[in-house]
Amino acid sequence: MLVQFNFKNYKSFKNETSLDMTASSIKEHPYNLIEMKTGNKYLKVAAIYGANASGKSNIIDAFNFMHYFVLNSLSLEQIENRQRKNTIPVRCFAFDGLSREEPSMFEVFFIKDNVEYQYGFAIDRKKIHAEWLYSKSAKSKKYQTLFFRANNVVECNRKNKSIKEADKFIDSVDDTTLFLTLTAKTKIEVSKIIVKWFFDNSVIDFGDFRLESLISRRFSPEILENETYKNKLEQFLIAIDTGIKGIRVERNKEKNENDSETYQIFSQHGTQEGEGYIEILFADESSGTQKMFCLFDYLWDCLNNGGVLFVDELNAKLHPNLLRYIINIFHDPSLNKNNTQLVYTTHDTFTLTKDVFRRDEIWFVEKDSEGVSKLYSLVEYKLEDDTKVRNDATYSKDYLYGRYGAVPIFKEFSILEE
Repeated sequence: MLVQFNFKNYKSFKNETSLDMTASSIKEHPYNLIEMKTGNKYLKVAAIYGANASGKSNIIDAFNFMHYFVLNSLSLEQIENRQRKNTIPVRCFAFDGLSREEPSMFEVFFIKDNVEYQYGFAIDRKKIHAEWLYSKSAKSKKYQTLFFRANNVVECNRKNKSIKEADKFIDSVDDTTLFLTLTAKTKIEVSKIIVKWFFDNSVIDFGDFRLESLISRRFSPEILENETYKNKLEQFLIAIDTGIKGIRVERNKEKNENDSETYQIFSQHGTQEGEGYIEILFADESSGTQKMFCLFDYLWDCLNNGGVLFVDELNAKLHPNLLRYIINIFHDPSLNKNNTQLVYTTHDTFTLTKDVFRRDEIWFVEKDSEGVSKLYSLVEYKLEDDTKVRNDATYSKDYLYGRYGAVPIFKEFSILEE
């Protein structure tokens, strides 16, 4: 479970930025929260709003970079050609000379099996400058250092059983490989736990035009191998009113260029006569239906594993009622039994209401005149009269009127010649 994600000097975020999933003391919608045995409470959903080009997608991208680098730092030759001068594909804040010379920082706090971990690293395009891992049990108030790295010098806590064998691999560290990734490939259990947490989380960008072309051809192997998965997918497509009554998968006679088997997916629709089904290629379904087919696979993984699902532009090509339906899946404890969390960006204001969200679930991103993005929560925002936003406010209306910032400011413009 994600507690907090911090990052600094990444794309439009020059200063340290924190997406905090710790619940505030407000009382609305208690079922929207994950409550631990310790009494600590955390958010199930964070919805991020902001103008176009404000930087809200960069929050999802920042976690995506950290996620990708943790899983792949051992094989950087697959990320970029090692012959190039710069090998780490990180992008710092570009509009300030000092920022261009400083490393970017990424850090997560998360809870796994009643242990809270703090893991992070600082890097630029040439090397890893620092890396750290701390942990504390649910009953403890103090973090214990597991390892700390400064450049390529690593110090491990030999008194801690979970990390004591890791010092054998200190000499194997290089400029572009995380010590965490390296030791996770060995028998170091705590490193495996951290990497597994990242692996169980998913990031998807529905605003990426390249994904749009892949969705109709992408499907999980589970649709072939897992009858429960297939049945749940069919129930999901029926529940969201796509008109689809069933799914059929057909093996193609010809294999692809890698000599692997290929498949076609057909969706089944009822006939007007009420007898039998008419099948059409799933690629001929609407882009919104294809998107939900793709999203189901991510929902299936995260809701079963209890991870975090990060989605950029979740509302793209979805009806507002369908977006609300998805959010309710995460809020409903009877459906979200493993406390899966959803972090997403959106422009949809239909769901921006006190009926759906707590104030600490609503986040805004605003970019200033110098190109610096800032992230803030509605629960901490202060109005012009220095008061906080009340829980009976009309969030969507006030947001569109600019009371909370994070909206575009337009200038007068004529497209025709004067």
